[in-house]
Amino acid sequence: MEIVNTAGLKATPEGRARNAEIYRTAAELMVNKGFGGTSIGDIAQAVGMTKSGLYHHITSKQDMLYKIMTYGMDEVEAVVVEPTRSIDDPEERLQEFIRLHVRGLITHGVAISVLMWEVNHLEATERTEINNRKKAYHHYLQTTLEELDAKGRLQKQNIEITTQHIMSTLRGIARWCSTGFTSNVNDVAEETVEFIFRAILKPS
Repeated sequence: MEIVNTAGLKATPEGRARNAEIYRTAAELMVNKGFGGTSIGDIAQAVGMTKSGLYHHITSKQDMLYKIMTYGMDEVEAVVVEPTRSIDDPEERLQEFIRLHVRGLITHGVAISVLMWEVNHLEATERTEINNRKKAYHHYLQTTLEELDAKGRLQKQNIEITTQHIMSTLRGIARWCSTGFTSNVNDVAEETVEFIFRAILKPS
């Protein structure tokens, strides 16, 4: 899975931290008010910038959405894919994949995870790029499930459908966290692992 890092208003560590703050704040506004109901002025005011200052870094609200989504994919690849890539055992890799995804979406921005499905607002080329990166992420999960199946650890199931079920479960966590649900991050991660494993693994 190729990692492409294209998001970022500034390249310095301080700048990247500020970028993340801007992306999360803008994402929260777009989730709460809707993409159409959120203006550049709303975003600029929320992040403590002037509209002209914000336009120095982005060309439009669409461009902001694209940068948010690119940042979200950069984060999920860095926080979930790279740390699990070296885990040889597919069951352990899947456990860690789920844990890191849940912790990452709660820690790095629930609103960004929710907003990732608003790709229809992007230009065609940008939409294709984001969708391809999402497909690569799904493929990484599906490959892990196929390895588990090859070792005889999965119950009989359609692995493509199972991949979609797992991703739907993870997206669901982002949605209920975005509505005010609060719980210990590690508890949510561990219970999600147990929930998914009970559904897909053969009894030990």
